[in-house]
Amino acid sequence: MIRLSTQRLANKSTLGDIFGEEDELDLLDVQPLKTKAFPVDLAGSQFAEIVAFYTQHGRTPEENSAAPLDEKLLARRLHSIRGNIEQCEHLRALDEYGLLVSNDAEHAELGLIAEPEPSSYINKSELVTSFEDIFDDDDDGLLDFAAPDIFSLKHVSADKKELPDEIAQRQPCADFPRFAPLFNTLHERLKEGAFGLERFTHKLQITEGDFFILNGLVGFVSSVGERLAEYKGYNARLHLVFENGTEMNMLYQSLTHGLVRDKEGRKVKLNSHKLQPSDDAIPTGWVYVLATLSTDPVLTPYKQNLYKIGFTDTEVEQRIKHAEKDSTFLEAPVRIISTSQCFNLNAQKLEALAHGFMAARRLNVTLRSHSGQVYTPREWFNVPLVTVLAVIQYIVDGTISQYRLDNTTGKILAKRGNGST
Repeated sequence: MIRLSTQRLANKSTLGDIFGEEDELDLLDVQPLKTKAFPVDLAGSQFAEIVAFYTQHGRTPEENSAAPLDEKLLARRLHSIRGNIEQCEHLRALDEYGLLVSNDAEHAELGLIAEPEPSSYINKSELVTSFEDIFDDDDDGLLDFAAPDIFSLKHVSADKKELPDEIAQRQPCADFPRFAPLFNTLHERLKEGAFGLERFTHKLQITEGDFFILNGLVGFVSSVGERLAEYKGYNARLHLVFENGTEMNMLYQSLTHGLVRDKEGRKVKLNSHKLQPSDDAIPTGWVYVLATLSTDPVLTPYKQNLYKIGFTDTEVEQRIKHAEKDSTFLEAPVRIISTSQCFNLNAQKLEALAHGFMAARRLNVTLRSHSGQVYTPREWFNVPLVTVLAVIQYIVDGTISQYRLDNTTGKILAKRGNGST
């Protein structure tokens, strides 16, 4: 603290004398008070954004559903300002485009429009009509994140179960004619009351020669394999033949569980009268292989290895008698390569299996018939003759599942682990 002597003060008669004395310590050097800043003109700043929008687009902001969220906000703000007379007077100097004048201006001057309620808050949620509005208003990038990988499991322990060595699938039964009479006899005996049906439960067993109904389809247990030691409880692989001409290999436990789950699952009560397929030779048709003698230039690149596999229940010569008029034979004469009469064999299913096996090498051309109609052949294949004959043989002897077709060369190859061909 600086102490001034009273003697010195006594010699000063006025404030001027006091302040006129030399101020060695700058005690009287006081900065003037700063002028208090006026509050920011928020309404003016908001209206300036509306003016800037008009300058850029040449129109006032609109509030329709197709407008972006920012434009909707400006339109709502302009509507609010127009409804506030005091704000309009305050912002008149900034209105270089006459934006404050609405269609209701004349009515307002006449006092026909009631003073609107003040609107100081805009609820943005009322302006959101789509996901685009939400993402367009994300100025801080809060929604800018990487999409999660829903297929990646983290911190989850998944139970691993061993897959069976063979998955049961139904396929056409090549020798179904041997079994077809069994199903006819079964239906006759059921109508006569000689056979009956019982709801299947786990107390019942399935053995060779049994009939059952699973998912509305009648099946027959053709054979039962050796017991499989790797399963808990009894289990074996069964060869099943179904009334619709298909067959499959299924595990005993899979069949019995399926019959129990099926509310309509039934086992046929044969009453000690077992039915067995006949071993008599039953002719079922002819499977043939043909080559075309067509001179159509479209077929020239394929004629060296172009063959048709077909089925007929009549003589092959009779079937091809009118080949020149039949698009099945490319409307041209054909040459018979081989014919095979089938016994106890569904020749039509054999034909379908052969076509399916060689589907990748099916002739893929568009031809025009004599009548001008466009057609695409479905029973001709671009494969070596040795492939065609091998496919038929492997289907007949039941080993076709051990082979595959090379889609590039058309040759038949043994699957891995089955040697080579």
